[in-house]
Amino acid sequence: MRERQDRIRDRFAAGARLYDQAGDLQWRVAEILSERITAGMTRMPPRLLEIGCGTGFLSARLADNFPGSALTLSDIAPAMLERCRARLGDRHDYRIIDGEAPEGLKAGYDLIVSSLAFQWFADLPAALVRLADLLAPGGRLVFATLGYQTFQEWRAAHARLGLPCGTPDYPALADFPWPTLAHRGAEQLLTHPYADGFDFVASLKTLGAGEPKAGYRPLAPGPFRQILAEFSDGVAMTYHLLFGEITR
Repeated sequence: MRERQDRIRDRFAAGARLYDQAGDLQWRVAEILSERITAGMTRMPPRLLEIGCGTGFLSARLADNFPGSALTLSDIAPAMLERCRARLGDRHDYRIIDGEAPEGLKAGYDLIVSSLAFQWFADLPAALVRLADLLAPGGRLVFATLGYQTFQEWRAAHARLGLPCGTPDYPALADFPWPTLAHRGAEQLLTHPYADGFDFVASLKTLGAGEPKAGYRPLAPGPFRQILAEFSDGVAMTYHLLFGEITR
């Protein structure tokens, strides 16, 4: 499993240079999550941690919304973290950290946030417990991740052709592995247009988000061309967003 996590890190590192150009959907999610984070807040969080900051889509909003907070911005891919630093400057604390097993962080964060990183964790239940342990009393863990309807069009095309699909198995909100702390969740469907199947696959590769589920063996060229042909006229691909908040 560690080998897969290393591949995910390397793919995102390779995609860092072009991530901003291909990340329209990721930008939209960061905007929505930022609004959810600030809704109803009555005070500024003194200490704030972001898991999987990428090139800084959400980080930039955090810096604007909480100018007096101490921000720790982390990512598993050094190249992503450097792009984030280039966007926001040197005034924040940047850490190369595996968000699934965060080490070297002092507990007591008032707010921990993450946008579209948790779906890459190999053991999400254990990771949520570890992150919640880093919260101060009354602290919040607020996140966006992917749900089971994500890329349902892609899955359906594989099913029609009787071919295995490499899209990871994301959870339903009802099945989300909440830790034994106060929590709440919500979900939202977004669609994103792609010119054709190749455009969809190329976009994921550019982002660094093309790692399939564990154990999946890529299709041979012939069957893969069959899948792409299913989307020759374009497709609006579904992104099923799960939003969560855990309070210590």
